[in-house]
Amino acid sequence: MDAIGNYWFFWALYLAAAVVFTALFWRLTRFQHGIWRSYSLRAVAIAVIFTPWYSNPQDSIMAPALMVATLDAITIGSSAAFRSVVPLVLATLCGLLVAGIMAFLKKKEAKINSNNNAINDISKVV
Repeated sequence: MDAIGNYWFFWALYLAAAVVFTALFWRLTRFQHGIWRSYSLRAVAIAVIFTPWYSNPQDSIMAPALMVATLDAITIGSSAAFRSVVPLVLATLCGLLVAGIMAFLKKKEAKINSNNNAINDISKVV
């Protein structure tokens, strides 16, 4: 296999494993009462797993940002790891923002449904 074929093969393998891990993590974080906590954990996990970044500043080949940061910190030094930590942090912050909005909307919907159920229960009694 040539280098490009290996590149796409390993990306496909990584994405398949990431999807399986995300599905398992999604099931593990189905909290009934901690909706914001559940969404936040999921957002952070998805951001860390799926954020890509350039493995070499002069090349267009990408790799998962967490791997790039780790390998840069090990081989070059902590100052080199900073270049891939920035998009990782930004992706995490954006994910947390979306998670907060979704949790707010979910709680609002649950409150509306709770009020509607209470009204229906009262009307059945009378």
